[in-house]
Amino acid sequence: MLFMQLLFLFLLLNTFEVSSSPLSRTSIVGGHNARKGEFPWQAYLKISLKNRPGYIITCGGSLISQRWVLSAAHCFDSPHTLRNSVVNLGAYKLSNSTLGEQTLHMKRLIVHQKYVVGKVEKGYDIALVELSRRVSFTRYIRSVSLAQAHAADFRGWQCWATGWGRIKENVPLPEPQTLQKVKLPIIGNRSCQRLFRNIYNIKPEMMCAGYKKGKKDTCQGDSGGPLVCRKRRRRRWVLAGITSFGRGCAQPRSPGIYTRVSSFRHWIKQHSGV
Repeated sequence: MLFMQLLFLFLLLNTFEVSSSPLSRTSIVGGHNARKGEFPWQAYLKISLKNRPGYIITCGGSLISQRWVLSAAHCFDSPHTLRNSVVNLGAYKLSNSTLGEQTLHMKRLIVHQKYVVGKVEKGYDIALVELSRRVSFTRYIRSVSLAQAHAADFRGWQCWATGWGRIKENVPLPEPQTLQKVKLPIIGNRSCQRLFRNIYNIKPEMMCAGYKKGKKDTCQGDSGGPLVCRKRRRRRWVLAGITSFGRGCAQPRSPGIYTRVSSFRHWIKQHSGV
């Protein structure tokens, strides 16, 4: 019994969430449990830190093909090693391994050339992770369609963010750590800029989602997770955004800020072929 208690304490102390920037975020405040298989492109990244055996950073991501996952660049700010880093697909409850999960090693990382380490608010917060082998698509593991370069701004669409991170500031997701989802409306960049005033510069390659009154939002946890949207009464989901950063969690007049996928459609195609 003592051995098990010590082992649990070791694992707890040697796993932590991304903290490369005080602004980095994602997971869910004011959301609720997703259904198993509802978001089959959801990825869970476990990034091994260099020269610190046993220590990992966790992030979210989106499966965009059988070989590639799209995530946030700031997840990789800390010195890391891909050799011991993995991507978990088909996960649902992190505390309980799910039948059909697939765990693959990371083969290659491509971070946008204009991203500045530690400066997530400057934009270009996007990264591609190549998997060590082709993933097998199943009922619970599927890729998501990417927003095209000419895509609309998604205002008026139904949009959802997903993740396993904090449910409030400094409040972790309780066991069994079921994947969370929250519905968030898109806020136009001009309106978003007025909300933040001079705090952040909302660039064209960013997008905002949330409520002016707050209460529902992404939060610190697994940055890099998906913001997916679909038109009403349509079944096809489109990856519109990558969870990036924000001011606090679910605060009034502080929507989440996401990397706009459509702005990087050419970059994704160039580097991954997707």
